Amino acid sequence: MAAIKETVMSLDEQLLYYQLFCHYYRGDMLHFGSAEWKQLGNVLTEYKLAKLNGEAGKAIQCLEEVDAAAIQAFEYDYNRLFVGPNKLLASPYESSYRNIEGTVLQQETLKVRNFYHHAGLQVADEGQMPDDHIQFELELILHLLNERNDQLYKMFLKKHLLQWAFEHCARIIKNSDNSITRAMAILLKEFLHSEKQMIEGEDRC
Repeated sequence: MAAIKETVMSLDEQLLYYQLFCHYYRGDMLHFGSAEWKQLGNVLTEYKLAKLNGEAGKAIQCLEEVDAAAIQAFEYDYNRLFVGPNKLLASPYESSYRNIEGTVLQQETLKVRNFYHHAGLQVADEGQMPDDHIQFELELILHLLNERNDQLYKMFLKKHLLQWAFEHCARIIKNSDNSITRAMAILLKEFLHSEKQMIEGEDRC
């Protein structure tokens, strides 16, 4: 029990990381300069994940030290991974990972939409963009955490985000040509591993 408590993040840290990844997948960080990346790294270094997880710590250090070439190429790599116009190398949609064809707007998308509705939410302009984009899934979790709705938060993680996000991160790491997109993928992977361990640890208690 003591070991589990030692690795569990505070709610403030969970909210910080979910907000960070929401901003990232929304594209809000595409024009960060070296000062913004360094400031972000400095903030993250003060939290538990960086101190207890070596891989996360290295990824954060990488963000602190990004050079001008990485910043210049960041948007191009981000688009080829997540946006297009060519085939996405690391699709940000759950359905891409959870049906045989690897296509979006399938049953998986509707299941995610139904979960949003069950939580009293819906995507803005529903139907214009697949509901199972990682940005929307992260925003749902943020909402549930802020509402202190632990039951739905853990249920959504187990039934949805944790079912596909690790493969998503693996595809980024495999296909990325940029130190920023690679570092953010490692950070997301390690953060979600921490979330998974927390849920599994509580389930065993």
